[in-house]
Amino acid sequence: MTSKDVLHRYLARKLSFPDYYGNNLDALYDCLTECQRELTINFIHTDALMRTLDAYGEKLLSVFSDAAEENVHLHVTFSP
Repeated sequence: MTSKDVLHRYLARKLSFPDYYGNNLDALYDCLTECQRELTINFIHTDALMRTLDAYGEKLLSVFSDAAEENVHLHVTFSP
């Protein structure tokens, strides 16, 4: 993940987000909490993500964590 744009394009493609996905953290949270299928996301190399995206990387991981607490279908793990 080299930039916010690259990150959001990747997530939209891999997670099959709708065309109207807003490419921001609010839209990400909405899509993750509305997901009705079982979804497991394993973050690896979170330390590299933090180095590349800095504070935005922290917010991103927080969005995934918060969404997983809200949505029983979403399971998220984090590894350094």
